[in-house]
Amino acid sequence: MSLSLLRHYRPQLPASTRSACEVLEDVGIEVKRLQETPGGEVLTLELLANRGDHHCYAGIARELGGRFEVPTPLPPQATLTADEAPAPVVDTPTCLAFGVARCTLADGDGTRLPEEWAEALRLNDEYTGLLAVDAGNTVGREIGQPLHVYDADRLVGPLRVRLSEEGETARLLDGDEPVPIPAGLTVVADDEGIVAVAGVMGTRRAAVTDSTRHLLVESALFDPVAVRRAARALQRQTAAATRFERGADPTLVRVGAARAVALLDEWGALAPDSPRTWAESACPPDARLAPREIRLDLDSLDTYYAVPFDPAAVERRLTCLGFSVRKDDEEDRVLRAGVPGHRLWDVFNPECLYEEIGRMWSFDSFPAVLPEAGGGKAPTPRQRTRVALEQVLVGYGFFEVVTDGFYSRTAHERLGVPAGSSLTRHVELRNAIDRNFSLLKNNALLQGLDIADYNQRRSLTCGKYFEFTHLFEAVDTDDHRERPVLWGMLWGEETYGAWQDGGQGFDFWYLKGVLEEMAHACGSRFAFARTVDEPSPVAELMHPTRSTHLLVDGRVAGLCGEVHPSVTANWKLRTDRVLYFELDWTALIAAFGTATAEPVDDMPEHPLLRRDVAFHLPVGLTADEVREEMEAVSPLELAWSRVTDLYENGDVRAHTFELAFENDNTITAEQVNGAMSAITSHVLDAFRKRGVYQR
Repeated sequence: MSLSLLRHYRPQLPASTRSACEVLEDVGIEVKRLQETPGGEVLTLELLANRGDHHCYAGIARELGGRFEVPTPLPPQATLTADEAPAPVVDTPTCLAFGVARCTLADGDGTRLPEEWAEALRLNDEYTGLLAVDAGNTVGREIGQPLHVYDADRLVGPLRVRLSEEGETARLLDGDEPVPIPAGLTVVADDEGIVAVAGVMGTRRAAVTDSTRHLLVESALFDPVAVRRAARALQRQTAAATRFERGADPTLVRVGAARAVALLDEWGALAPDSPRTWAESACPPDARLAPREIRLDLDSLDTYYAVPFDPAAVERRLTCLGFSVRKDDEEDRVLRAGVPGHRLWDVFNPECLYEEIGRMWSFDSFPAVLPEAGGGKAPTPRQRTRVALEQVLVGYGFFEVVTDGFYSRTAHERLGVPAGSSLTRHVELRNAIDRNFSLLKNNALLQGLDIADYNQRRSLTCGKYFEFTHLFEAVDTDDHRERPVLWGMLWGEETYGAWQDGGQGFDFWYLKGVLEEMAHACGSRFAFARTVDEPSPVAELMHPTRSTHLLVDGRVAGLCGEVHPSVTANWKLRTDRVLYFELDWTALIAAFGTATAEPVDDMPEHPLLRRDVAFHLPVGLTADEVREEMEAVSPLELAWSRVTDLYENGDVRAHTFELAFENDNTITAEQVNGAMSAITSHVLDAFRKRGVYQR
């Protein structure tokens, strides 16, 4: 970037080059290098990865304008009249806006690109020597709207934006040989074929030359992901692709074309009194381009940075960044910020505005204040439920795994899902770069079997694993439901056998026992039912007589059992049985949710004095009866007494009682021993006739 040209757009920059660089860095634009060239000082900037609006002089000037509280108006544009010719046709939702301007170049070659812009384009290898092309590149580098220019006389029929078809080729501008264009890329075509790969590069067939007189200027907005796919497929990262990938400004589509015509007119390149027209295509609406307003609470902003902000200054600086700011109609300390077109792709919530304000004030100007932190809180019922389930599974030898949230349709077909099953319906990414990960998973069985296959091919003979994940079920035609799920799988032998005796394999009853213990750990229980009104979609992939549904409080929460042999056969697993369970584990939270947290007592100044004593208690005599007698006759004050162990062997039922005596640091060991002797003697005297004796 030319520093002198940047000063044309932002003359408020400090005169000192060093100070100018410091301001750029303070607003978040890092200066990597400063060079002296014959054309003046040149800055090499490292721009933020998600900010396409920074890739131009006006965009950088607007960022600086927020700091200096100076707006950045758009440069002059030509007046374009309605074109009588039919507008281009858009046949794909990957084109979000599309229009063309027409003008006529003057005869002769007396006009030249202004030297300051010629030097600015050379800095980024964008200078071509063709005035019409350089005008389009100038607009891209000036205000950030990519343009493409065609020789209108070399086009055959109207333009059409569509997806490329199998077998199409094109001679791109950077080569002489035809290049295969992969099917499914967004392209601009006429009646004879492709004239441009949308947002990436044009072709030689309709390229502008020295003899071009009738000019067609294309200005558009393309889907960022579609442009990224095309640039990667063709291995061409152009300046236009770099901008479109980050989301271009929908409000600049007509402005960009009008600016290019204005520059050509300013430079004397247009034929006098020639028509200058504009035709815009009808494109499918896209929710991402809808107007958006964000609520900014000034009290929360003050708390966030630990400084009081002047509301008027906040309003001024956000306005200079392009936001439309108004005061809320009902709340005094609240502003409403309308997101400008160049920020529709990266500003979604108040925290985004906090960042903008922080950069405009300078992060270094805020005090270093640690955020307030409370004393913590007890785990939520959800957290306690998850920990309880994990402890049971890990105790049984299960390993936790992490699987992808996506898979391909080809991978899913291995399950052999019956036609008409709800498992055939998925939430699908329309613009997935990798088709192997285009479907959000609606079951975990597929990836559980993949893990079994992976481990068995590495000679493992036992598998136990689980995962907390989310499944996505398609609902109607354009909606979905997300379900939290705990699933687990086990196969192989529980123990390794000796050479003459094999190990013990898993079966349905083993899995049932694991699940019952999981429910017990959560203070709940499962009911098992073979048939239910709304069976799990995975039920049709399970063994019909070795699987069952899991019910919690009468509601289906999952299923468990043996995977159908016809399903496991598709993975060629070397095991007799594969056991699987899938559980909506949030159904178990209620048991934890009803329990109230126990009050936490302050720690005593001195540790309690604890002693143990064991008595044989015959059947019919409860531990509570004995505890009451001990507490009643204790010479010293007891904090508590409780049973800590029970030993049963034949006729022996030995209960171990732990007694904790209060301690004020004056109690001696002799006093405690004396208290224990008195308590023991009393218990024996009171219950000896009933068969109590000390062990």
